[in-house]
Amino acid sequence: MDILTFITKLIEFTAWPIATVALVAMLRTEIKSLLPYVKKLKAGPVEAEFEREIKELEATAKAQPQLLPPPEGLTPERQMLLQLVQVNPRSAVLEAWRGIEESAIRVVQNKALYVPERESHSPLAVIRVLNKENVLSAEEVSLYHDLRTLRNQAAHAQDFSPTTDAALSYIELASGLRRALEVAAK
Repeated sequence: MDILTFITKLIEFTAWPIATVALVAMLRTEIKSLLPYVKKLKAGPVEAEFEREIKELEATAKAQPQLLPPPEGLTPERQMLLQLVQVNPRSAVLEAWRGIEESAIRVVQNKALYVPERESHSPLAVIRVLNKENVLSAEEVSLYHDLRTLRNQAAHAQDFSPTTDAALSYIELASGLRRALEVAAK
C-alpha cells in the first residue's frame, strides 16, 4: 500500500466520526436544551426515566397537600424502608409499593366495596373500585397508577438499580399515598 492510498483510507475511515464530533460541538447548547425531554437514557445501572418520573411526581405531590408524607414522623414501616433503601434501593421501592397495595385493599375491606373474589388482590381491580366509588381524588388515583408503573419497572427491568435519592423520593411519595388511603379507610 502506497502512502496516498493509506492517507485516502485514513481520511475515509475517520471522516464520519470527526464530522459527528464537530456537529455535536457546534450544536451543544441546542442539545442541552433538549435533554429534559429525553424519555429514557440508559447508562449502565442508571435509569434516567425512573429518576425523571419521580421528579415529576414530586412536583405534582407538592401541589397536593394530601399526597405529602405523613407529618407524624417515622412509622415503623417507613423507618424499615429508609434502612432498606441504604442496602438495596430496588427492594425498598418494591416494599413501599407493597405497603400501598395493603392499604388500598384495607380501604376496600373497611368500606365493604365489592371486588370479585378472583380480583381481590389485583392492584388494578382495587384502584378501579376505589375510583368508581370516588373514595380517592383524581390526583391520588393518578399517583397510584404512576407509582405502580415505576414499581413494575423496578420489578421487571433487567439490571435496574435506582439511585438512593430516587428510591427515597419514591418512598416519600408512597408514604403520602398510604396516608391518603388510611384517611379514606376511616
